Amino acid sequence: MSKVNLCILGCGSVARLHSRIARTLRSRVNLLYASRSREKAEEYNKKFRGVGAFGSYEEACSDPRVDAVFVCTPHACHVEHVRLAAGGNKAVLVEKPVARNMEEFAAIERAVADAGVISMVAENYFFKPLAAVIRHHIERGDVGRPTFLELNRAAGKKMSGWRADAEMMGGGALLEGGVHWVNLLASIGGKVTEVAAARPRESHDLVAPFEDSIELLVKFENGSVGKLLHSWNSVNRIGGLGMSKIYGTDGNIFFESNGIFVLVLGRRKRLRFPGFIDIMGYRAMLRHFVECVREDKPASMSLAVARHDMQIVFAAYRSLESGAFEAVRGS
Repeated sequence: MSKVNLCILGCGSVARLHSRIARTLRSRVNLLYASRSREKAEEYNKKFRGVGAFGSYEEACSDPRVDAVFVCTPHACHVEHVRLAAGGNKAVLVEKPVARNMEEFAAIERAVADAGVISMVAENYFFKPLAAVIRHHIERGDVGRPTFLELNRAAGKKMSGWRADAEMMGGGALLEGGVHWVNLLASIGGKVTEVAAARPRESHDLVAPFEDSIELLVKFENGSVGKLLHSWNSVNRIGGLGMSKIYGTDGNIFFESNGIFVLVLGRRKRLRFPGFIDIMGYRAMLRHFVECVREDKPASMSLAVARHDMQIVFAAYRSLESGAFEAVRGS
């Protein structure tokens, strides 16, 4: 397969973002677009120099020209649209969060397993240069054995449209945006076995359904402890930047949460700038998926990895109700 014909389902802001990234991979991928409105699909096809447009998702998933489908619709629709793609024998890249709950997640797993198609979750944080740099220094033993990991992400956001709809969301800020940071936490710290969660008591108008600010305390399987602060309703006077850190038995790693820099102070001392060109990991993510389709190989950011992320999120939500540590089911 010389080029992968990738059809993006849904023509909204997420599709625009990934289309801009895909234009840097023109030697490997052709884009097509599908929408409930053919006019909208044609608009995106023209704007991003695609090779085809469809006026329905069913039409796109049954077209023999399409090799793979990128599901960029709201996650409340993911079960339906992944089933369409898998039923058409298309490789599937599905946006995060994968689903509103674990029952829907399991339905998506069954659909791709029954069809035997390549599947991957569009979790760009898994591909961030930041994660690779931190793992490198941990695995090399530069700070000894990690004992505590603190990850902080706080900013002000306002949700609208389906993201402000409790039924469409299925959760709050931790599920919709925080799952990125949950993935990063587990990518650095390892498998999570237990979670305790808390949120501020003072009343305020939520900017997302269910919760817009939460702090997690997690226990990793390797014995270390992690903390994640995720907030869409906090004042951050430095433009969304944040500081995070890792405490090890022989040193520390300080890093800007988004990945601007990493400072290692341990057996080795290094100031690293992981990379600004693809700081969010979008290009590496899409390139990996395209390679998996071309070479017919499983994706590293699999549904199994995403399942663990989702289990952490819902363990945190259970902990808000119980006030206690909750096991990450499946751990």
